[in-house]
Amino acid sequence: MEVAVEIREDKPVLVYSGRLDDEASVRFGRELTAWAERMLSRSITDFIVDFSAVTFVSSGILRSMLSMARRVRARGGVLCLSNPSPELEETFRVIGFREIFESYGGTFKTTAIAGPQLALAPSETVRLDVIIGDQVFTCGDGDSLGTEGSIAPHLFAGLPGVSSRHIFFRNTGDHWLAEASDDPGSIVRLDDQVVPPSQKVVLSGDHTLQIGEVRLRVLVTSPEKSEEEVEPIQIQIEDVFSRTATWIERAISADQEKRE
Repeated sequence: MEVAVEIREDKPVLVYSGRLDDEASVRFGRELTAWAERMLSRSITDFIVDFSAVTFVSSGILRSMLSMARRVRARGGVLCLSNPSPELEETFRVIGFREIFESYGGTFKTTAIAGPQLALAPSETVRLDVIIGDQVFTCGDGDSLGTEGSIAPHLFAGLPGVSSRHIFFRNTGDHWLAEASDDPGSIVRLDDQVVPPSQKVVLSGDHTLQIGEVRLRVLVTSPEKSEEEVEPIQIQIEDVFSRTATWIERAISADQEKRE
């Protein structure tokens, strides 16, 4: 079982993936309770749990969902189960879970999973865009993400594991860098790889970035190079390969001469 938070339509969504079996039921119940309390404390009365990437649920998980739906309803809220996978839809149909869940005060909801269709204008410089839900934020040198960051801090308020300035973005002119906070408790993952505190990594192309438990996208767009600019680079690459091949041939010949 894996869990992350995504922002969709300006609302945080708890996204689960994998198997939610009996071994995961205790952790699931604990996380769901903490999530509900966190959302209700922010006056968010309807909160969403996404099961689009869940392949299996146990009866213990379903009982936790029913119990939480009833508790949330008693406090004026609604627990929304979003985008159940085809495997779960079939299970729900067989056992009649949809009707039972709704009788406990829960509801089913479809939310957009894919990010916005980007049609970004060509740039004369290397550009970095942070994509949070259906919103795109173009970064400047020194911008940061976090509850007090320079990019949409209100979206991260109260979300688990997000510090005040969790990660910084640096523009070197030729490329962009992501720099993790020096706080050892600020967890950063780039494409599922942990970035240690104060570590800098080069960004190139499309990445999945996770700060704390919040998952989003960062996209680097490079200016298009003309054929005149690309050709010298290609010549340099070919020259490197040529010189490497020559060195290997000489090394082999020298080794053979020693043996003779």
